[in-house]
Amino acid sequence: MKKKVLIVAGGTGGHIFPALAFGRWILDQGKAESVIYISGSRPLEAEIYASQGIEPYRLPISGSPLGGAICRRTIGHLCSLVTTRFFLQRERPDVCFLFGSYVSLAPLLWCKWFGVPVIAHEQNACAGKVTRLASRMGVPVALGWNECSMVNGAFPVGVPVRSFRRLSRQEAASALGIKTEDGDLVIGVIGGSLGSAPLSALIGKMSREMVGRKILFIVLGEQSGASFGPGVEFVGRHWDMAPFYSLCDAVVCRAGASTLAELAAFGIPALAIPWRGAADGHQEANARNFSSMTGNPTWIEGGRDEESLEAAFDKLLKRTLDTRKNSGDFINNTASSALWEFGLSTEQQHAG
Repeated sequence: MKKKVLIVAGGTGGHIFPALAFGRWILDQGKAESVIYISGSRPLEAEIYASQGIEPYRLPISGSPLGGAICRRTIGHLCSLVTTRFFLQRERPDVCFLFGSYVSLAPLLWCKWFGVPVIAHEQNACAGKVTRLASRMGVPVALGWNECSMVNGAFPVGVPVRSFRRLSRQEAASALGIKTEDGDLVIGVIGGSLGSAPLSALIGKMSREMVGRKILFIVLGEQSGASFGPGVEFVGRHWDMAPFYSLCDAVVCRAGASTLAELAAFGIPALAIPWRGAADGHQEANARNFSSMTGNPTWIEGGRDEESLEAAFDKLLKRTLDTRKNSGDFINNTASSALWEFGLSTEQQHAG
C-alpha cells in the first residue's frame, strides 16, 4: 500500500522550495498515495506555497522562540504543540520528512512520540538548531552538501531542486518585462526569497563602473535606494524561475542552499557572495561547498583575502565565456531520488 507522506517546511524559500520539489517528485513518480505539508504562518510562506497551488497546514507560529518577541513566539510554539498533535492524530502520516527551520520542532517531537518514522533533510552546510536536536534524538539526517558541521553520522544526498521549462531568449525577456539587445551578456542577481539590499548596492557599484560594456544585470526584487548604472533592470519578485534561468548567462547571488543547488544542477555559472549575517555562518559554508563542487568563484565581503569584487566578477565572466550553455529543460531529480531511497532504508530500519 502506498504511503501518506508528511513534509514539514517553513521559514524561507531556502527550506520550502527543496521540500516542494521533493513532494512534487514523489507524486510524479507515484511513490506515495498523498503528500501533505506543514508550514508556519509567515506571509512569505503562504505566498510561496500558494504560488505552487498548495495549501499547507499552518502552525500558529512565525519564528523561533529564541528570536525577537520571545513571549509571543513562545506562546505560539506552545499552541503549535497542541495543534500539531491533533493534526497528526487526524491525518496519520506514514512517514515524515523535516526540511528544517523553526516550524519543524513540534512535528519532530510528536512524530517521535507517535512512532512515525522521521527523516531530517539539512539543506545548509552548517546544521540548524532543529536538525541538531533531531540528530541527538536519533533521527537520520540527509545532507544537501558533502559536508555539514554541527551534526555527525549524516548521509549526503544533495538538495532537491525544482524543474522548469527552458524558454527562448525572446520568451524569457518578454515574461520578465525587459528588452535585451544582441550581444548582451545577461547576469542575473538573486538575493534570496527575502531579497538583499546590500547585494543590490554592490551590483549598483559594479554597474556604474561597467558603463559602455555589453553587460545587462537583471535583479530579482524591487529597486532599493542605491544608485545604479544604465545596465540594470529590476524585475520584481518571481516564484517561477523559468524565465530568469532561461535568460541568464550567469548569476551573482547570495549563498542560500536552494539557490546554489539549482545553479549547480542546471549548470549556470555563478559568483556566490555569502550573507555575513547568516546564522552560524552557514552561507559561507554553503559557498565553500558550492565552489568546491562546481569550480565557481566565491567572494567574501570583508574577507581577509585581498581579492576584489571586480577580480571575482572577472573570474565569473571568464567562466561564462568558457562554459557552453546547456540546452533542454531545467530538470535534475538526482537529489529527490536519493533522499527518497535514504528515507526508505531508514524507515525499514525503524520497522525492524
